[in-house]
Amino acid sequence: MPKNKDAFSRYKIIDFYLRHHDFATTKRLAEICSERLGINVAVRTIQKDIADLRFDTVLNINAPIVENRKERTYYYAKGTPEIFTAIELEDEEIYALLFYAKTISQYNTYPIFKEISKAVRKVIDNSNISLKSKDLFEKETFLETEKHVALKGIEFIPMLLDAMSRKKIIEVEYQKFNNGITYYRIKPLLIKEDKQMWYILGVNTEYDKIRTYALDRIIKISVTNDDFEPLQFNSSEYFRFSFGITVNDEAPVEVLISFTPDTGNYLRTLPIHETQEIIEDTAEKFIIKLKVIPSYEFYSKILSYGSDATILSPEFIKSRFQKSFEEAVRNYEI
Repeated sequence: MPKNKDAFSRYKIIDFYLRHHDFATTKRLAEICSERLGINVAVRTIQKDIADLRFDTVLNINAPIVENRKERTYYYAKGTPEIFTAIELEDEEIYALLFYAKTISQYNTYPIFKEISKAVRKVIDNSNISLKSKDLFEKETFLETEKHVALKGIEFIPMLLDAMSRKKIIEVEYQKFNNGITYYRIKPLLIKEDKQMWYILGVNTEYDKIRTYALDRIIKISVTNDDFEPLQFNSSEYFRFSFGITVNDEAPVEVLISFTPDTGNYLRTLPIHETQEIIEDTAEKFIIKLKVIPSYEFYSKILSYGSDATILSPEFIKSRFQKSFEEAVRNYEI
């Protein structure tokens, strides 16, 4: 590999110039590199670069540059295949790619991950990333994410992406929790992850309404030849007042919840919902207001805080929690 980015940049400039001109002298190539890089590039440097491109066994580029010794020029024969791609990354971009590659490694048990890895590898292999930086992409210990277990249904993701990109209606054979099997025709809109589970959102053609289907309960998907017109769908707006994946037809309500100060320290840093608004923050209590559509996910989340959380309003939600706690206590009565 080249010792620095300037060397790699020179290689690409030399390669590009030779591809678009009948021939070039080392003097001309030095002038072009100096202009493009904004630094002085010596003829001797270009001579070494050409030798590296042609013969260096570490670089292993083996550029088929032809030398005309009589004219002291260099050129490519017609039809010479491409050697370099146009990918040249800045340091910040390299580390951003590294972070991305390590972040998606949590999905390494997913079939589609192999294709993602191939795509990342192509960028790595065809860019100016140094050997030292490339080694970081191979290591697994310096950046670790949560692990995602491969779930049934994720093998449908490539097919769903294809259907969405081509605006094709899909037919789904779906397993309900009551063991019944149902068939749906869906205009797919969005693949969404929630709590390490994957879902497909789409317009059910029978009811003409957006519905959510868990991938792990899909038995079979068929992509039809039936097109559908592009639909106006804003995921952020659709899920704005939801808590998790569930979105029902109920109107959102404002909920006041009081937490202990210790729990408040966490909620101040990591809000439990995007609508969270701090109402009171003292040494005695931490009160927030949420605007949500009450759902199973919402109740489960608040229940997970146990005695550290107290619903203040509205009354119907407060009563539901009281009833839930009373039933829980009875479960432990001897």
